[in-house]
Amino acid sequence: MKFISGLKEVLKKPLYVFIILIFTLIWILILVNSYFSNVLIGLTVLIFGGSLLYFVVIIFLISVIKPIDQLKKSVFIIAYLIAIFLPFILNNTVFFITSGLFFIILLTINQFFTAFFAFRLSMDSSTKVDDYLYKKKKSRIVTRFIEFVIFFLLNLWFAIFILRFFSLTPTPIFLNVIRILQILFWVNVSLIAIVIIRLLITKKFSAYISLFFLLTLFYAIYILIDYLYGTYFSSASVDPTYVLISFIFDWFLFLYILGVVYSRSSYIQSKLKVLKVDTIALFLIIMKIYVQVSKIVPKIVDDNMRILQAGGLFLIFVFFNIVFGIHSILAHKQIKEKNTKK
Repeated sequence: MKFISGLKEVLKKPLYVFIILIFTLIWILILVNSYFSNVLIGLTVLIFGGSLLYFVVIIFLISVIKPIDQLKKSVFIIAYLIAIFLPFILNNTVFFITSGLFFIILLTINQFFTAFFAFRLSMDSSTKVDDYLYKKKKSRIVTRFIEFVIFFLLNLWFAIFILRFFSLTPTPIFLNVIRILQILFWVNVSLIAIVIIRLLITKKFSAYISLFFLLTLFYAIYILIDYLYGTYFSSASVDPTYVLISFIFDWFLFLYILGVVYSRSSYIQSKLKVLKVDTIALFLIIMKIYVQVSKIVPKIVDDNMRILQAGGLFLIFVFFNIVFGIHSILAHKQIKEKNTKK
């Protein structure tokens, strides 16, 4: 897979290895704090997390002017020493971490970019399964039809189950979640209708679409539960087991994002001549560090703000469902046939 080759490039760079190791350590401390809720551990996360955040911000600003590969080691050392003292010097650090409004703005930005890569991972995974079945010429029609039906039924079952689950507690937030999931469901039904119409007209079948919907539904449910049950607002109030699952999922998705960015480094550089690949990667890292470190501090966010955030989640998921869904339906089969002939 391309992201693996990109991740290998990332791991060749000492800067990113350092960031990944420190970030992983901070994540583990957040996980430990969810079990023991210790003030000292929480303070350690804020200090080390804040220092790492400032360090990456400093390197990010430098990368806009000069390529990271051309920087001397002394620059990184000086930058990190400065970053260590910044959380103590700047009094507004606590405000930026505890401010509910500021947090929600950066959270939305982080969710947008994370959702893009999560949807891409879902699409890559589903098309690879379908490509494998397509290679079996004698059984491809039957197996791909079974693939489509099974994952469609699973998608339908999970959607009904989740809708019933949220309907048990008819709060304003949960009612909005139900509406979001209902609209997502009908968007997916519309895309499946496009698949069927395309099959009737061109005899080309995008069988993987139901698996793609199932994977994106899992991701949507994960984000909604993560958001609604307080992980983004108070890590101390969340079940530690869920925090562990969230840690594993986010950690692998974090590595996947870096791998994808660097697997497309030449393409990104040719299209975005002003922005460097390192600059883009560091920006995504800044968003992720801020959101994760901020989880350690409880935030007071009223229901109206949460409902607004739920609406933002809805727009993100519908947008990527439509973009990735329609693009794959119209483009993937042609690419696959070209690869098969080779």
